[in-house]
Amino acid sequence: MYRFVLGASLSLASLLAVAVAPAYAADPIPHRIIFAVDACDSTTFNAAVGPGACVGRSGVPFNVFVKQVETLHQAPAWRFAPGIVVATTTDPIQVQNIGGEVHTFTEVAKFGGGFVPLLNQLGGFGPMVPECGEPPNPDNHFLSPGEAFTFTEADPGTHLYQCCIHPWMHAALTIRP
Repeated sequence: MYRFVLGASLSLASLLAVAVAPAYAADPIPHRIIFAVDACDSTTFNAAVGPGACVGRSGVPFNVFVKQVETLHQAPAWRFAPGIVVATTTDPIQVQNIGGEVHTFTEVAKFGGGFVPLLNQLGGFGPMVPECGEPPNPDNHFLSPGEAFTFTEADPGTHLYQCCIHPWMHAALTIRP
């Protein structure tokens, strides 16, 4: 028990509850952030894919990336983080590309293949999901390295998102009223 000058006594638990309560009273983050992450090695990716495919980075060499997709059905450093987000219909959600490659953030009915046939074949992702195809989907957001966009989702429920370039990059956004 702690005794204060006024003679009131508080247990340690009560004192901590009062001290910590304001920190949990409001969300300290004004919006939810989903990061598009990769670890491309610019030298080897640009040599294999073309100039500008990967900007300003050193990381996973292209041949290792291909082997990972072929054997693991993903390249673990290429992902949306966090992969599961819970928000409300009024919460702004921001998607930021902090990687070195272009990514898409596309709402899909179910996860499947993207629009890069070689990655679909290597990873066994199956055919391209309709949302990644033609005609261009207005909700297929392309993000260059360093770019971000913010949106709100008005429909409660779980919404699935994938990168149409790297189809193992998944995010599930659960919206509560």
